[in-house]
Amino acid sequence: MSPYQDALAWIRNHPGTGSAASLAKLVLSLWNAECGFSFRECIYNRDEAHTALALRMVTHFAAAGEDADLVAAGYEVCRDYPRLWDLGQAGDQAKHALRAAWDKEARGANG
Repeated sequence: MSPYQDALAWIRNHPGTGSAASLAKLVLSLWNAECGFSFRECIYNRDEAHTALALRMVTHFAAAGEDADLVAAGYEVCRDYPRLWDLGQAGDQAKHALRAAWDKEARGANG
């Protein structure tokens, strides 16, 4: 079983828990760069098994990139945790807005 399938099993079996939300955030972060949560936020629970699974997910992603299991997990988590998707999107939009403000400020200082 891939680490994403293991994460989905945990999420399904522990709905509403902090560890399920943390794993869901990590799935979303790996699946779509526009929904990035910090790794610290994804393992704040500090449960040994949860952290080991998170590390397996990150290691697998680093080696294989986006694969079919991650895509399937991403769609399922997005469907089942729409507020986490919205939160991740809001963070991405805020980062873009801040960068745009910095760019505008830099152009004004150099102009």
